[in-house]
Amino acid sequence: MKDTSSSLVWHAPIESVPPPRRGRAGRYLSLNALQVIELLGLLPLAASVVAFSLLSHRRLAKRTARMGRPKTYSDASVLIIALIGRVWKLSYPEVCLWLATWPALATACGLPSGQVIHSAHLSRRVRALGAYPIWLLYLYLVWRAIRVGLVRGRDVVLDSTLLTAWTRLDLSAAWSYPSSKGRVFGYKVHTLLDRHARLPIFFLLSSANRNDLPFAYPLLWAGRFLLRLPIHVVRADGAYWGLRLVRFIVTVIKAHPIIPFNRKKQPLRSVRHLVWYRLSYSIRSIIERFFAVAKRYYRLDTSYVEGWDAVLIRTTLTYCAILVVALVAEQSGAPDLRLSPSRVLAHYLPVEEPI
Repeated sequence: MKDTSSSLVWHAPIESVPPPRRGRAGRYLSLNALQVIELLGLLPLAASVVAFSLLSHRRLAKRTARMGRPKTYSDASVLIIALIGRVWKLSYPEVCLWLATWPALATACGLPSGQVIHSAHLSRRVRALGAYPIWLLYLYLVWRAIRVGLVRGRDVVLDSTLLTAWTRLDLSAAWSYPSSKGRVFGYKVHTLLDRHARLPIFFLLSSANRNDLPFAYPLLWAGRFLLRLPIHVVRADGAYWGLRLVRFIVTVIKAHPIIPFNRKKQPLRSVRHLVWYRLSYSIRSIIERFFAVAKRYYRLDTSYVEGWDAVLIRTTLTYCAILVVALVAEQSGAPDLRLSPSRVLAHYLPVEEPI
């Protein structure tokens, strides 16, 4: 990884993050995949992430060592190809076709000259790689977003979203509790979101029948102590209400909780340190729009994947793709376009040279 000597305690300048551009008027960056890889240095970054994962994850190292013949395609190339496929919302056959028709992109991904990985082999290699290296890549992208000032972490939002399982035979999925959205058989993604940047800071995956409240503690702990973010305000919906969590936010995180509560069950005098205004709570809806974009544009779902590891890989790659678009927009001098992938990225064109 680059700049490994830098500390996570580093904070960006005082300038605020520019708001995302609204409306249809505005410029288009139209960056192709080759420019994205070169701007962020994804190939050496992926090589560093894979090397670190092999050193720190003994199980992955042993599983890789048992393979007989040497690998034609490196794990770093597999990771980059899977990430590019998620950024451009491409399936494995589509991204392999793109590499076959664009030799310069295949070379930038670290593939041997004149060779392109097959889609079935790519799928097997991604499953063999596992979620751990992809999770390390996600952590580095979050750290880089903090360093450049995109993510400030002063005002955060907690919430979760349901992912319907691809098949009822998925043993890792479960039925959610009845709610206004009905019952869902699948998984749940718990996310800590930066309100100003509208970018994910940390996330956890669970089955759909798990309660949201216990996941608030590791999410807030990771944001405050792992990433060293100066969290001042924590916003959440009623599913996260609990006196223990409120005390944890006030005493440990040193932040101000904005969580709705039932005044009939909890007298106001017992929660005097909690201040809740309807306007402040309505801002929490930003994370709902984040989930909507992640599902509609980046296709955050469980299509054609089954099992805990496969769903975790797809979710982590989707969150990495969101951060890649934001970082590329910031490095290109247009941080206000960080939430506009259609303006930052060029259209998918399987041709030899980009137009």
